[in-house]
Order: sequence, then C-alpha cells, then structure tokens
Amino acid sequence: MNRPKPPPVDLDKYCEGRSRNFVSYQDGARMYGMSYWGFVRLCQEIEANIPLRKTSIVDTEIVDAYIESLADENTEKKEKVDMARKKYEDLEDLIKLGKKKYVRIAEGAELYSVGLHTFESWGKDAGAIRKVKGVVLVNTEKIDRFIESFAED
Repeated sequence: MNRPKPPPVDLDKYCEGRSRNFVSYQDGARMYGMSYWGFVRLCQEIEANIPLRKTSIVDTEIVDAYIESLADENTEKKEKVDMARKKYEDLEDLIKLGKKKYVRIAEGAELYSVGLHTFESWGKDAGAIRKVKGVVLVNTEKIDRFIESFAED
C-alpha cells in the first residue's frame, strides 16, 4: 500500500508572529558563504537549529551573534599581540647604531622598501634567515653585504 508523501513543511506557519529570521540550511549556507555541511555542523554546535518534522530551520540571530562574538575575540587577541610586539619608529637608526642586528621579515621589508616575498628571498639567498622557536629573524648585516655584492663597477 502506497502512502502519499506528506506535504513539505510550511515555514511561514512556524515563523508567523516571531520577530526572528529563520532560514533553511541551504539558504543559510549560501547567505554566509559556507559549505552546506559546514553550515549544518556550525548550527548544531551553537544550537541555532530548530528541528521540524524531516527538516530543520536555522535562527540567523543566533548565528550572527556567534559570528560577532568570534570577531570580538579575534580583535582582542590581535590587540594583545600588537601590545606585546613593539613597533619601532626609528628602526633604521637602531640598525645603523648596531642595537638591532636581527629583524622580522615584515620589519625588513619595510626597512628596505620592498615586498615581503622579495625580502624573504633576499634573506634566503644571502643565508641570513634564522628560525628561533618559530620566529623568523633576518640578519641585516648579511642582507647589506648581499645587496652590496650587486654593485656595478
């Protein structure tokens, strides 16, 4: 005996009178630019899904609040890292005086007015790169000698 398929769930019936925004998994994944299953898992983790008969809907306010909280945490972490790492305004003077022999790649790129990848390749070619516990440092004296080796006679 064949039973007829039940009609699809009428989302308007469940959302009527509510001030929240609800979407299906598929629409939510498109809306947030995520893969379908990644969005489903995210919604299940943060408990933003509302199970209905054979489907679920997602409360977008809960998802938005979760994303905002992540953004706030990331900016707090970034501010802490920026506070921990000193920004040298007079970097050139420190290097000329010999008080700062090693620089990070970003500092060196700024110092020599080149891009990050260019400075990194110069460091590799000059043999000036040192890795110390996950921190990449570049010896400015070796970089200077490397650059001077290209002097035209």
